Amino acid sequence: MRGSRIPSMALASAIVAATLIGCADGARTVAAPDAPRLSRSVVTSRPIGGECTTTFVPPAFPPPLTFQQVDVGTCQLSHLGRVAIYSLQDINIVAGTQTSVVYTYTAANGDILRAVNVGTNTPNGAGVRFSATTTFVGGTGRFAHATGEAHIEGSASFITNTATYTLDGWIAYDASDAADR
Repeated sequence: MRGSRIPSMALASAIVAATLIGCADGARTVAAPDAPRLSRSVVTSRPIGGECTTTFVPPAFPPPLTFQQVDVGTCQLSHLGRVAIYSLQDINIVAGTQTSVVYTYTAANGDILRAVNVGTNTPNGAGVRFSATTTFVGGTGRFAHATGEAHIEGSASFITNTATYTLDGWIAYDASDAADR
């Protein structure tokens, strides 16, 4: 019996060693023919655009020179449909800049698209006009590996505590990533 165990153990050790060596250099391994295959995915760049409306709590009066603002609302965007938006931004009134700390678009099915935002703002009557560039940086579900960029143009009113903006750009994501959740 002992002699029959040695070849089995030697074979098992050789398989483990070959697997470790094959993985150690970052090389891809080939699955056994009867192993389930992952679907081949195609990521394509597509236009993204639409309109968003948010509400926010205004800063104290007189406003501090720099403050954080939370915006919540909805957007109607091509290829995504109606999405909920949440953003937390650092706003510098003196420099006329805004930078996102958190920026998310949540689709109806719960998939989240994350973005980073950098822009400028200028006083406009009882509010501000703003312009920004948003860069898509992944998320969850089908947006797990999303990339892209869009231009944002809009205005905010300190009377109604609302902001509206348009978004126009491109996005690339793999719709098959939704199955990986």
